[in-house]
Amino acid sequence: MPATDALQPPLSPAEREIVKSYGGWSQFMASFGLKPWDEDDAEEGKRILEGLAENDE
Repeated sequence: MPATDALQPPLSPAEREIVKSYGGWSQFMASFGLKPWDEDDAEEGKRILEGLAENDE
């Protein structure tokens, strides 16, 4: 597990499953061209994740 996975924000169970399908927070962020250690990128990643979780419901 990359050290940047420790930067993962609190996630709902649905969000956690989505992140897990990407291989972790770092891979999820990288797939969208975002840096997990950048606060603005992390916020954008969280918004993307929330949208994906809503679509799965």
